[in-house]
Amino acid sequence: MDGIQQLVLNKDYAALVKACERVELQMAASPSANWNIREICAVLLLAYALVDDLNGARFLRKRILAAGRRSDEIDAAWRLCVIMWERRYEEFYEALSAYPWSPLVLPLVESLQETLRNKLAIVLQKAYMNMDLDTASRYFGMSEPDLVPALTAQGWGYDANTRMFTPAKPTSLSRHPSEMNQVSRLANTLLRLEQY
Repeated sequence: MDGIQQLVLNKDYAALVKACERVELQMAASPSANWNIREICAVLLLAYALVDDLNGARFLRKRILAAGRRSDEIDAAWRLCVIMWERRYEEFYEALSAYPWSPLVLPLVESLQETLRNKLAIVLQKAYMNMDLDTASRYFGMSEPDLVPALTAQGWGYDANTRMFTPAKPTSLSRHPSEMNQVSRLANTLLRLEQY
């Protein structure tokens, strides 16, 4: 359990997913009293959400139900995954604060909240020219005293008179090597076709 706790504290979520999956397999092969499998399942659900593998979370949920391993914390973690899947962001923050998370799971929940806010900031920069305070508050789950400094620190403008945010314009999009490979393959294919 110490290894899993260390991965949580180090925020190494890909390794955390692998470690929890190993524990789940070990527990299926030979149940041990050394592991609290319900707590491991809650950690794994949230780790899947943190690495953007909501399908993995969905299949874990099916395994949990089939094995009869439900707990309040697993149900609360699953609710967060469903809300993220359905993009009901206002409910996400309510569900986040509605449950008393265990000490092992709490850092994951806090990271999930931070990750969601960062992703939303990037998406909203591309989608909005201006955004009123109430809309921003619903997306980020923060009140005005917390929201204004948080978004202005990320480069957003705020007009107190109109209560409107102006999202920071995203920096230039970087091309991934895989995209460049696709362009190269397409160009080579076109050259071959032109030869015929």
